[in-house]
Amino acid sequence: MTPRPRATGAAVSTPRWAWLAAVPGAAFLLAFAVYPIGVLVQNSLGLGRTGLHEQPGSTSAYYRAVLSSETVRSSALTSIGVCVTAVLITVVLAVPLVLHAAARSAAGHDTARLDALFTLPVALPGTIIGFFAIVLIGNTGLLGLWFAPLRGVSYTVPGLVAAYVYFSLPRVVGPLRGAAEALDPAVPEAARSLGAGRVRVLATITLPLLTPAVVAATGTALAIALGGYGTIAVLSQGVRLLPLEVVDQLSAAGFNVATASATGVVLAVLACAFLLLGRALSALLTRRIAR
Repeated sequence: MTPRPRATGAAVSTPRWAWLAAVPGAAFLLAFAVYPIGVLVQNSLGLGRTGLHEQPGSTSAYYRAVLSSETVRSSALTSIGVCVTAVLITVVLAVPLVLHAAARSAAGHDTARLDALFTLPVALPGTIIGFFAIVLIGNTGLLGLWFAPLRGVSYTVPGLVAAYVYFSLPRVVGPLRGAAEALDPAVPEAARSLGAGRVRVLATITLPLLTPAVVAATGTALAIALGGYGTIAVLSQGVRLLPLEVVDQLSAAGFNVATASATGVVLAVLACAFLLLGRALSALLTRRIAR
C-alpha cells in the first residue's frame, strides 16, 4: 500500500530526544544567566547582600539614588551616544564589505582571508582594542606624531567612537555576511535584465532585502557595545561610560553592592532594550518584505 502523504499544514510534535538534548543548555542558561540576574535584582532592592554603608531591607532607594545621580545620567547618555554613533558608522562600513565578499564568493573566489581580516577583532579583548587606540591616537600615538590634532584623541569621545567601531565591526560583519550570502541573486539579475542600473538595483532591491538583517545586527551590536568594559577601562581618562560606574561603586569605600547592582540592572535593561528593539523591528521588516 502506498503511504498516505503527510498533510502540509499538520503540526509536527517535537521528539522526546530533542527535549532531552536541550536540558544541558537550559541548565547552563539558568545557572549562568537567570540566577545571577535574579541575585542582581535582589541585591538592588536591598534583599540580598549590601555594602558596609548600605542598610539591608526591602527598598527602592538604591534605584532612586542611581536614577537621580547626575554622574550616572551623564555616563548613561555618553554611553548611548558613543555606542549608537560607533555602531551606525560600523554598519555603513560593513554593508559594502559584506556585499563585496558575497559577490566574490558567488563568482567562485575564495574569501576566507577577507572574512578572517574583518572578523579578527572578535577574538581580541576590549583591553587590547583600547591599547590599539592608544598606540595609534594616544598622547604618543603613531598617527598623533604625524598629525598633531590626533594626539591624545583616544581619551576623548571621538577616540572612544573609533575604538568601539573596531570593537563592533565583527559583531556586525558576521551576521550580515550570512544574510548577504542568502540573498537570491536572481532578483537583482532580473532587474538588471529589465534595464535597471547597478545603483538603482542596490538602492531598491539589495539594500531593502538586507535591511532586516542590518537592523537585527545593529541591535545586537548596540547591546554588546553598551556593556563592554575593557575598552573604556583602558581609555577612561576624562570620559565616563556606564560600565565604569558599576565597577567604581563596587571598588569604592564601603563596597556598595546594592548601588552597584541597581546600576547594573539599569545597564542590563538598556542593553536588552536595544537587543529586543532590533529583533522586533527586524521581524516587522521581514514580514513586510514577505508580503
